[in-house]
Formats: sequence, C-alpha cells, structure tokens
Amino acid sequence: MLSSTTIWVTFALYICFLLSVAAYVTVRDRKRKDGGNLLTATVPWPVLIMTYLASLMSTWVFFAGPGAYYRNGLGYWVAELSYICLFPVISHFTMNKVWAYNQQKGRKLITPSDFYYERFKSPALRTILGLVFLACSFPYIASVLVAISQAAQYATGGAISYANAVVVIGITMTVFVCIGGMKSAAFADTIQGLFFIAALWVIAISCLVVGFHGSLNEALQTIWRNPNTAGFFSYPGPSGTTTYAFRFGYPFSCAIGWTIMLPHVFVRSGYFGNSLHSQRRLSFATPVLQVFVWTGTMLIGLIGLALVDRMTSSESELIIPYLINNIVFDANPPLAVFLMLTFFVGATAVGLSTANAFLGVSSAIVESDLLKNTFHLNITPKSEKIIGRIIIIILGTTSTLIAINPPQLIFTLIMFSIALVMPLFPVMVCALYWKHATKQAAIAATLVGTALVIMTYAVWDMGNVWYGTIGLLASTVVMIVVSLITYQDNKETESFYTTLEDAMNRFYTIDEK
Repeated sequence: MLSSTTIWVTFALYICFLLSVAAYVTVRDRKRKDGGNLLTATVPWPVLIMTYLASLMSTWVFFAGPGAYYRNGLGYWVAELSYICLFPVISHFTMNKVWAYNQQKGRKLITPSDFYYERFKSPALRTILGLVFLACSFPYIASVLVAISQAAQYATGGAISYANAVVVIGITMTVFVCIGGMKSAAFADTIQGLFFIAALWVIAISCLVVGFHGSLNEALQTIWRNPNTAGFFSYPGPSGTTTYAFRFGYPFSCAIGWTIMLPHVFVRSGYFGNSLHSQRRLSFATPVLQVFVWTGTMLIGLIGLALVDRMTSSESELIIPYLINNIVFDANPPLAVFLMLTFFVGATAVGLSTANAFLGVSSAIVESDLLKNTFHLNITPKSEKIIGRIIIIILGTTSTLIAINPPQLIFTLIMFSIALVMPLFPVMVCALYWKHATKQAAIAATLVGTALVIMTYAVWDMGNVWYGTIGLLASTVVMIVVSLITYQDNKETESFYTTLEDAMNRFYTIDEK
C-alpha cells in the first residue's frame, strides 16, 4: 500500500522528533547541572504515569494484543481486566514501600537488584538477580524490533526487507538511548503514550465504521451467527486455548511479572516518583488508562474476527494492517493510507518507548550490578558515560541479532520475559515483611524458581498456559523453608528495617486531630 520511501521518510521524521527531545533534555540538564542517570532522579506524576504506561504497553497494543483477543475471545479480555484491578493493591504493599525506602536512602538505588542487596547484603544474590533481569530484557527488546519491522514490511507490501528494517530500527533505538539516555526516553514517552492511545482508537473506530457502518451490535451478531467464531463469547475462546490453567496462570503472571517485576517497570514504579502523591496517582491512574487501551485493543480483535474468521496465530498478530489493507482500502483508499501510516507510527512509538526503557535499565544492570559490584571494576565518573554507551551498543546489537530470526509469535517473546522474573516477587515480599528471611533462602528461591520457569517452557511445554506461576509458587516455598533452616546475622539487616521504619514514619504518618 505504501512505498518504501514513504515509510522511511515517516520514520526519519519521527526519529528527528525523538532526537530533538534527547537534545533538548541534554542541553537543559547541562544548564541546570543536573546530569546523570534518570534512575537516580525523580519526575512529576504526569510524566511518571505516561513513562510507566508507555514502557509497559510495548508491541502488545498493535500486535500481540489484538491477535490474542482474536484467538482467545471475550474471556481473554475479562482475564486482562481481572489483574488490572490488582495493581493498586500490589503497589501499595510493595512498590510504594520500595519508593519510600529509596527516598530515605537519598535516592541511591539504581537497579532492581540494589533493593534486594540492601535487605540481604549478598553480592552473590545481586549478581544472580542482575543476570536474571538482564536475561528477560533481550527477548522483550527483540519483540519490539520484530513488531516494528513487520509493520514496515507489511505496510509496503514487502518492498522493505524485514531484515533491513530490523537493522535500521535497532541502530536507531541504540543511538537514541546513547545520545539522550533514560531521561530523554521518559519525557518522550509522555508524548508517545498519548499518540499511540489516540492512534489505537482511531484505527478501531475507523475499522468498525468501514466494516459494519459503525454498529458494534452488527459486528457482535456476525460473530454470534458464525459457528467458527461463536466461541468468542465463551471459554475456551475461538481457538480453544483459554483453558482453566490459562485463566489462572495468565492474569496472575501479568499482575506480578508484567506490571511490577520487569526491570524497566520496577524502577519506574519504585524509584521515579517525586512524592508519595505521585506514587498514588500512578497506582490509580494506570489501571484506568490500561482498561481504556485494552478495550480498544479487544475491539480491534473483535472486528477482525467478525470480518475474517480463519487466520492462523501468527497472521492474527498482523490483524490491524490486514484490515487496513484488505477491508478499509477497498472502501476508502485515502483513509486506508492514513490509517496505515498511523499504525506504523503508533507501533513505532509504543515499541521504541518500551525498548528504550529496557535498554537503559539493562545498561545500568550491566554497569552497576555486574561490572562494579561483581567484577569490582573501578569506573570513574568521567568514564562512566562512555562505558554506559558501550554497554548500550552491545545490548542493542545483541537484541537486533535475536530479532533477525525470532520465534513465530511476538506473544511468546513477551510472555517468556514476564515469566522469568516472577519468582523474584516472593523474595521481595519476604524482604519487606519477614525479618527472619535469609540471604541463603533468597539465593535458593531465585535459582529454583528461575530454573522451573525455564523448564516450564523448554521441557514440559506448559509455558503457554502457566507462564511463571509454577516458578513463583516454588520460589515461595523455597524462600520459607530455607529461611527456617538457615541463619543470617540480624546486624546485617538491622539497618534495612530501621531505614524502612523511618521512611514509613516520614511518608505515612497520619496527623491525629
């Protein structure tokens, strides 16, 4: 539909926007003498909410999400909503405490592993956690490159080579993070988030108008009358994949792994807020925006199923460009061109916002958790930025190579990353609430839980329904049992709980009248 020149010009203009944001933030920070990594800085609540949301959404919005609703039906949407409402509760009892602790420590925590080290004082645990968090980053970043490259390839009818698109977008992502750093990414996320949400709903409404004259009831009736699609309204969905195990494993994994434990969202929900007020705004505004986004995504899957009922799993992840190219174009070619550009830019915006966040946090993990604290390299402040950029280049290149020959489903890459960090959640909860929890238990729980997640996918072939749930449950049991049979000197953890208590008194004190 679109020429390769149109796509590349559009992409170039978009990248110019990102680079201008990077240049603006960099120059402003130099004038204010406010350099350094964003992970040690704070942002106001509007930026906090949008950088968290944009980093969270990823390629799910335009690819894996519509495809998943197409395959799994209305019950899948209900499963999504069931974990969204848990976010304020989980954040209140975990991430807000992490935030308060970090504030009390003078905002010194940089990576997710830093918090665990504060509690358990174990260099070995810090190294293991750093490797786990780093391992989950590569598949997620690769999924972004896969999705945007597929969008470019499909939008041009194959005129743009998939491999060439992966390389160009991978280089662009890497250069942007090298130039502007995480602070630029956070401010760009605010604009990108607003754009991709608007783009999603423009596409959904346009397809509904063209396909069913704007009548949602007509689309629903079409699905209901077709025996191949009537399963949309019941379990296990049109494709028969929404099993009982899935109905528990999927929302449970997302409620913990996706919204809390992925490294880029961990630091945003636990370190970035400039006040407790901002943290609470994040807890309550994010679910509302998530429902708005997921409803638009579900609507696209619904419309696609009503119009085309026999797409394969991998084809369904490209349902948006398919509808634009085969349905909208026949009815209104100019609208189809506009929507295809909107789809490409929207996919680029939501994808790069996540990739940039992951890449920035991953570079901090390599530099802080591995080079400084594991190998004890003496990195001076003058060489810190140079080393950081070298790390970003290496990580970006590795993710690009993975994306050139990825698994068939983007969904698989995303959910594996989410599953891999789930076993770390019980360790964090015990760190916050159980003084008897030991570093030996934390190490054992992390190793056992992570190993079981990998076996769930590679050995038992249950990863597509249980995800990280088995690893999380095993991690919980190991954490409790090993803590009861091992010992850790209370003096090593006394300062942690003293600081946490002081933080709670500082931020959570209620004036009695």
